[in-house]
Amino acid sequence: MIRVIIERHIREGCYQDYLELIRKARKQANRVEGFIAGELLQEKENPNHAVIISSWENFESWKTWLESKERLSVLDEMRPLLEGDEEITVLESSQAMF
Repeated sequence: MIRVIIERHIREGCYQDYLELIRKARKQANRVEGFIAGELLQEKENPNHAVIISSWENFESWKTWLESKERLSVLDEMRPLLEGDEEITVLESSQAMF
């Protein structure tokens, strides 16, 4: 399993429009084989800093979604609401126990 962290900085006054688009993206991601779950979080002191954490069965499932026309279409709609490009971090379980 992998986890993907996506960070976005939303322009002031655009958060509600962003929420509509992120809900649309979530519905579409649910249809991708290998999608497990997703969660939207906000920075406590900066609610326009949105962080999405999603879980995927494997990297290939995530890559299918990452490159899908559905995701790219929603991202195109979302770009005017963002202060910059999204930042994506892909994490996988370490073999080492801590």
